[in-house]
Amino acid sequence: MSAEIIVYGAQIITGLATLVVAFVLVFQLKQQRLVAQRELVLDINKQRQDLAIAVANNPDLSDINFRGGHDFGDLNNQSERIRFNRMFAAEMSLSNIAQEYADLLHVDPDMALKTSFALFPGRRKFYKESLIRFTLPTPFVEKVDQYIKEIEDNVGENGQDISVLDPDMRRS
Repeated sequence: MSAEIIVYGAQIITGLATLVVAFVLVFQLKQQRLVAQRELVLDINKQRQDLAIAVANNPDLSDINFRGGHDFGDLNNQSERIRFNRMFAAEMSLSNIAQEYADLLHVDPDMALKTSFALFPGRRKFYKESLIRFTLPTPFVEKVDQYIKEIEDNVGENGQDISVLDPDMRRS
């Protein structure tokens, strides 16, 4: 009987040790997930900052971004349209990622999107007429389409909705 008690005791101890190891592994996985999320947030923010700095440091890109943002038709040639397209596509891809990780980024990605489209009719026109809509996830496209519809219902196709700049309007 004493041998059975020793075997049962060993099995209980082994089971408890296995349980402790499982808890430790779960804790480590949660920590790794938090670290990975933090790194993702930093990477997204760095990519956005790098894009903004690249545009700001290059007068030609700044000019193309400004003219294309206000009226895509103001871009002079195919080269300018392609450069605008690449900048815009990068912004939209980062906005899509930000939508998915908004809680981690501690931002309101909806406001950033709405502001971008509300103030720049050229961006709305380009978005509606370009192939970029077919490269983004459907829920994101539906959300952007709704924003654009709301904006254009308020100010028309070529108007600017400056109400997005009013903090009181953003809360409502």
